Amino acid sequence: MKIETCAKFVLSLIGIALLTLSGFLFYQRLAFIASADRAEGEVTDLEHVRSSSKNNPDGTWRPRVQFREPSGALIDFTSSSSSGTPRYEVGESVGVFFQPSDPRDLLLDDWFELWGGTLIAGVIGAVFSGFGWLVHRVTSQAA
Repeated sequence: MKIETCAKFVLSLIGIALLTLSGFLFYQRLAFIASADRAEGEVTDLEHVRSSSKNNPDGTWRPRVQFREPSGALIDFTSSSSSGTPRYEVGESVGVFFQPSDPRDLLLDDWFELWGGTLIAGVIGAVFSGFGWLVHRVTSQAA
């Protein structure tokens, strides 16, 4: 098998897999939001996450949030996503999506937390698919 044939196959396969993952993540988030309740929470702390990476010696920050579910129970959680500079301030009000059957199954109503993984997988999948198509196009014109 020629290297070009192998390259277009591998690039296209990776691209299709990532685009499929992106579609799955998109559907999963839509289903989560459709079945979730929404509450207002408050950022109570900013947790510093140390990094062992030489590229990011300062680490990242993620918010710790509290909110009350309709029954009155106080839920305290730390967001799973973090950023190099804090996106929130202590005392700031934030929206929270949570499942009524399990209030610990939750997400911040934040664009990156809801759609960041979907977007990243989709963009990388499109790039890999594009390179696979480009290799196919170049090799078919050369033949």
